[in-house]
Amino acid sequence: MSQRADIKDRIARALVAHAARMAASDHTDWIAAMAHELEHLPKSESALSWALGSVLVSYTGRMRVMIRSSADWPRWLLLLEMLLCLGPVTAYFLFVSVSIAQGYTLFPAQGYTQVQEGLIFGSATLIGPIGLVSAFRTLFSRTYGPGRLSTALLWVLAAWTLTVFVALLVHFRLELVAWCGMLLPFALLPASAVAHLTWFGSTRRRAVVSA
Repeated sequence: MSQRADIKDRIARALVAHAARMAASDHTDWIAAMAHELEHLPKSESALSWALGSVLVSYTGRMRVMIRSSADWPRWLLLLEMLLCLGPVTAYFLFVSVSIAQGYTLFPAQGYTQVQEGLIFGSATLIGPIGLVSAFRTLFSRTYGPGRLSTALLWVLAAWTLTVFVALLVHFRLELVAWCGMLLPFALLPASAVAHLTWFGSTRRRAVVSA
């Protein structure tokens, strides 16, 4: 077997193994049969195509199960809420990080150094990525919920974000429209996401304990 064919064979096996892990419960036997059939296919593009087909079928079956299950709708709605509430501040965190890395200053007239701006505005928007990671772990794990340390960290970040943006608005003496345009997406919505995520994690923990 050539080195190229051997690499394709390894990729095909890895794809089939991934398909088996992601398959819905009523598709596991079918995926196992496809994995067995893979052993009898030629070690070429046909095996790789067969493996990709297995992944596609596995994902399709999983999505059908999740869509049919009414119990999963609250989780998907909560995920959408997290993306809407934490997405803007995450995007701003990335903007601050890229700007500082490229040597730009966000407010050159204020006399801040790049390090100072990175520390202030980077930490003020850190609630976005940390909140999203915590949300994904909470929503897609059966037992995980934000622990006390994670919950405390999220609330501290939420308070710090609100403090920084309020100070910024007061300093520049901006009008009411600017207050709403900055506080709503970058402070109030992330705080509401943290509150809902904390409540969701606490209810899940109670459900696990009672079970």
